[in-house]
Amino acid sequence: MSQQLNPPRFAYRTVGVLGGMGALATVDFLNKLVLATPAACDQEHIPLLVRFCPEVPDRADALLGCGPSPVSALVAAALSIEQDGAQCLVIPCNTAHAWYDDISKSITIPILHIVDAALEAAHRDDPTEAIGLLATTGTIRSSIYQQHGGNDVHWITSSDDEQELWVMPGIRAVKANRLDEAAHLLQMAANALVHRGAKSIIMGCTEIPIAMNNCTVEVPLIDSTQALALACVAWASETAVSSEAFVA
Repeated sequence: MSQQLNPPRFAYRTVGVLGGMGALATVDFLNKLVLATPAACDQEHIPLLVRFCPEVPDRADALLGCGPSPVSALVAAALSIEQDGAQCLVIPCNTAHAWYDDISKSITIPILHIVDAALEAAHRDDPTEAIGLLATTGTIRSSIYQQHGGNDVHWITSSDDEQELWVMPGIRAVKANRLDEAAHLLQMAANALVHRGAKSIIMGCTEIPIAMNNCTVEVPLIDSTQALALACVAWASETAVSSEAFVA
C-alpha cells in the first residue's frame, strides 16, 4: 500500500492574472511566481485565474496619443477575472498601470501595484536616491514611477533619442522573440543611464528582464516582474487559511 502524502499546510486564496501584455512577459511572471512560492507539493501552490488578453490595445501607443485607449478592455478583463472567483488581481505590465485607478474603481478586489513592488525592491536592494528607469516611453511620460517614488528619488531616464534608438526597439524585439537583438539594444540604454549617474536601474517594463537576464551592467538591476511575483506570494501568505480550518 502506498504511503499517503501529508495534506497541504495551508490554502492560498486565488490570484487573478490579467496578462497577455505581452505574451512572453506573462509567461515570465508566471514562472517567477511559481519559483518564488514556498511550496512542497502541487497543492501548496497559489491558485491562479489567468486571463491572457493580447487583444488589449497597445498601452504605450495610447499614452502617446497614437493608438486607441485600452481602458475598456482592461476593465472588462478585470471584471471577468473577479467574477470567476479571483480574490486579488495582478497585472504583469507596467504601462497598463497608467489605468490602475480606472481598473481599481471597477472591481472590489485589491490590485497589487507593480510600481509599488518594484520601488520597494529598489529601496531594499540599494536605498540610493539616484534610480535609473528603463521603461516604455508611455510609462516614463505618464510618470507612473515618478508619482509613486515621491520627492526623495532622483530619477534618471533615457533621453528621447535613447528611447527611439534603443529602448522601444529593444522592447519590440522581445515581443517578436528576438532576444539577442533586444539584449544588445537594452544594455546600451542601461549603460547610458549608468553613465549619467544611476546607482541602480529599475527594469520598468516586463519585457526588459527577459532580454537582460544575462546582461552585465555595473549597477543593480531591479526586476519589476520578480518584485510583483514576490508581492503576490506575500499577499497570498498573509491571507492564507490554515489547513486545520478544513478539518471537521
